[in-house]
Amino acid sequence: MKEVKIIIPSHKRATRVRTTSAVYGAALCVEESQADLYRKCNPGIEIITHPDNVIGLTRKRDWMIRNIGDVFMLDDDIEHLSRIYTEPGEETVVDPEVAHDIIQMTAHAAWQAGAYLFGFSSSPTPISFNSLNPVQLSGYVTGCAHGVLTGSKLWYNGDIHCNEDYWISLLNAHHHRLIWKDTRFYWAQKDTFVNRGGLAEFRNVENEEKDFLLLRKVFGDVVELRKSNGKSKLAHAFQKSLRLPF
Repeated sequence: MKEVKIIIPSHKRATRVRTTSAVYGAALCVEESQADLYRKCNPGIEIITHPDNVIGLTRKRDWMIRNIGDVFMLDDDIEHLSRIYTEPGEETVVDPEVAHDIIQMTAHAAWQAGAYLFGFSSSPTPISFNSLNPVQLSGYVTGCAHGVLTGSKLWYNGDIHCNEDYWISLLNAHHHRLIWKDTRFYWAQKDTFVNRGGLAEFRNVENEEKDFLLLRKVFGDVVELRKSNGKSKLAHAFQKSLRLPF
């Protein structure tokens, strides 16, 4: 297979894109009306534009997989790729060039295995890493860092405002069962929920509730409301968890 395109979808954050420093060779995907400002603020970075009527991150993602092909998507607020399997004192931050190669190798492994959806660990802590099972073939991929290969039955529902990662993970489980998730690596973000622009324009409790109801309507009771375990407080009443049967 050819190299996957590494894309950073962004919106109204031309001066605050971090991810281009975290991985080599990534392009930015923005509305046509914002392209000139992004070019000015991010010299040397490829800018891919989509029509202004493609509104919201979910619709932007759907436009990308339909128009670009094999793609790996990274949020614009990522600082670096971290290596989770380390000994005390070892460096955990992965160089941008190596991060690029890890994406390509992971995509190729997913393609060889017959998976269409691929990603990395959703937890940054080494204690959550299982050295006897470094690659997971079922479950959930994070919205901030995941890839979709061509030929799948996957698409993004524009009526989902904040939880497109849940949608795509559930849809993949329904149609394809198999994912490819390399838990040896984690993409570290910064200021995800307080950074102006991006998904912050659409993320609120009302939309979280709408997403929950739509996910339950389409996929059933495998979508559950997360319960507080006393160790950490819920950010809002509609935080979700998945209970996939495979």
